[in-house]
Formats: sequence, C-alpha cells, structure tokens
Amino acid sequence: MIDAADIGFDGFVDLLRSRMGDADALFPSRLHSFKDHLVPDVANVPENWYGDAFEELEAQGHLSPVNGNSFGDYATRLSADGRLYLRSIE
Repeated sequence: MIDAADIGFDGFVDLLRSRMGDADALFPSRLHSFKDHLVPDVANVPENWYGDAFEELEAQGHLSPVNGNSFGDYATRLSADGRLYLRSIE
C-alpha cells in the first residue's frame, strides 16, 4: 500500500499517468477509473486530488477527450500526447 502523503500530489499525478499508460496498453478502448482501476492501492488520498489531477493532466493535453466523471471518480485514457510523453521519459 502506498500512502499519498509519501508521494505528494505531483507523484500522485505521475503515478496516475503511468498506470493509465499501462492500462491503455492492455485495454486500449476502455476508460480507466482513477479510484477503482488506477490507484486503488494508494491510501489517504485527499478527495480533491482526483479532480485536481484530472484537471492537470487535461491541461497538459495528456487525456483523451473521451472521459467521464461520476460521483468524484474520473474515468479516462491517455491522449496521443500523453503516450508520447510517457515514451519520452522512459
């Protein structure tokens, strides 16, 4: 289990982006839930971090325009720019 306080907000965003890339590779046409699919093992996440992370990734152009928000959870996948970014940091 990872504690959100140990990785901080920026680490949380990076973890979401990385895990979204992994999930996209396995299920390219599926939207991935932040809470249920991408970071269920991160404890003590402040509730606002999910929305803030979504907004940050969207502002960076790393999210697909196809996405959803339901009851404070976000579901999306990476854009082509998001996948390119992940490849550039590997």
